[in-house]
Formats: sequence, C-alpha cells, structure tokens
Amino acid sequence: MNRIDRLTAIILLLQGGRRTAGEIARRFEVSKRTAFRDIEALCEMGIPIVTEVGVNGGYSLMPNYSLTPLQLTFHETVLLRLALSSISELAQTPFQQERESLLAKIQALIPDQHKPETEQILQTLHLNIPNRSYTTPFIEQLLEGARLEQWFCVTYHSAQRTSQQTILPRHVYSSGGFWYCDAYSQDHQEERTYRVDRFTAVYVTNPPEHNGPLPSRLPYKHPSHPEVRIKLTARGILMMERNPYFSEAIKPLDNEQALLCFRWPPAENDWLARLLLSFGSDAEILAPETLRTLVRQMAQEIANRYGE
Repeated sequence: MNRIDRLTAIILLLQGGRRTAGEIARRFEVSKRTAFRDIEALCEMGIPIVTEVGVNGGYSLMPNYSLTPLQLTFHETVLLRLALSSISELAQTPFQQERESLLAKIQALIPDQHKPETEQILQTLHLNIPNRSYTTPFIEQLLEGARLEQWFCVTYHSAQRTSQQTILPRHVYSSGGFWYCDAYSQDHQEERTYRVDRFTAVYVTNPPEHNGPLPSRLPYKHPSHPEVRIKLTARGILMMERNPYFSEAIKPLDNEQALLCFRWPPAENDWLARLLLSFGSDAEILAPETLRTLVRQMAQEIANRYGE
C-alpha cells in the first residue's frame, strides 16, 4: 500500500471512531513513528483531526466530517470479487439476491481495460470452501434475531434427537462449509452452538423472565478450564497444524515431537475425544485423566465392534 492509499484509509478508519497511534500502526503494519507522521501529514492537508492526549487519548475526526465516496482501486475490486465469489460457493448464504446485485455493481466499477486481468487473477486465486449440500431457510431470521435480541421457539434436530427449545441467537457464522449459530438456550441454561441447517422450525416468542443479565459462555482458553496436554509425533504435528485453534498451542520438543497445551471446557470433551481418536498413535493424551479415560472408552468400543 502506497502512502496516499494509506492516508486515505486512515481517514476512513477514523470515521469509525477514535483510534490510538498504536492501533493505526498495527492496522497498516507500520511503525508508530510512521503513524505519527501520517497523522501530521493529514493535518497539514487540512483534514480536521482532533487529538486527545493522555492515557486514554487518540485521534478522531471532527463531528460531521466524512470523505465523499471513493472509487475502488483495481486490487480492491479484485478482493471484493474474490470474497463474494467465495461466499457464493457456500450451499446457502443470507441475502442471496442482494449478493448477486452487489456482484454486478462491483463488476461495473472495474474499468474495461482491467476486466481481462481481473478474471485472470480470479482464475489463479481461490479460497477453498468445502462443497456441502443443505438448506438454511432460517438463516436470515436468526441473523436478524441476533441483531434485535429476539427470542425464538425452535425445533432442532441434533445428532441424538429432535427437541423443542427456546433460544436467544447471539452470533451467526460459517465454518468448514456449514453455518452455525451461537445462542443462549433457556432450556439448558447456557450458551450453545447450533448448526443452522438442523433447524426445522423457527418462530418469534416472548422473552422468558430472567433475574439479571444472561450468562455468556466462557472462552475456550479461559484460565478456569482444565489444561489439556497432548504429546504429538511429527505426523501428529502436521495434522494438528491444520486446526486454527490448536496450531498456536503447539510447542516443539527436541526429538521431532511436540507438546500441545491449551485450556478446554470439560463439556466439550466428547468432541475433542473424537478428534483425537482420528490421530491414532500420533497423539498421546497426558492430561487430564478424564479425557484419557473417555478416549480409552471410545477406543475400546471400536475395538469391541471389530473384535466380533
């Protein structure tokens, strides 16, 4: 990014609210000294930047100041095309009609002389989205419910059974080609994760009575969770590095092996145990003992099935 583009981007960033020099430096991968110089340059150009000193200080724009709409650069339009085309590979997405109209508008922004080059780049650059076959008729309803803090009565088909629940959606996101919804479950009195395509009915209901704010699920790495320690072989390291959650917790040892250490909620041990079973002898659980016991029981069930 050249300096002119960075200065423009800083103005757009400040339109969203106050930022510190450190935040600006990290956002654009420059030094704080460069960030200070950029702010000084913007002030010399007549941009009305307000400087607040002190521990909680930072930079912001004068109220009611904003840039007029800017024309996208060639690489910016390529990135937008790439993002939209990747989203289109999901089996279902929210706002499908709007997505197609936006794609047409972005295509119209690209100058004719750059269109062949754009298509060439998009043919060589690809985000891998798993190909799934499912429907999510309630995804926009859940998304709107999360925004408006609406409660829903739902029918949900899990791996074990079909149940009726009252939930409050909090987040909707995509992972591994599926859409998921984090929601507080009134029936279970905790926040849970639901696969959106497994909802078979969703309709608005009145909020249940609660004394005080609803509890949120603790982060997976919260210090109150037990520590999990797993020894990995060289092959196990390669397999575990594919997982974005665990890859940062891998600590290499001297003998081409590694130790995987992280905090994990016991309620999720069933999922973790099934994952570790797929590693076979390339992952050895050292702690906690409850997880070791669970994996041993699962392995014994598999051995019994094939021992007949």
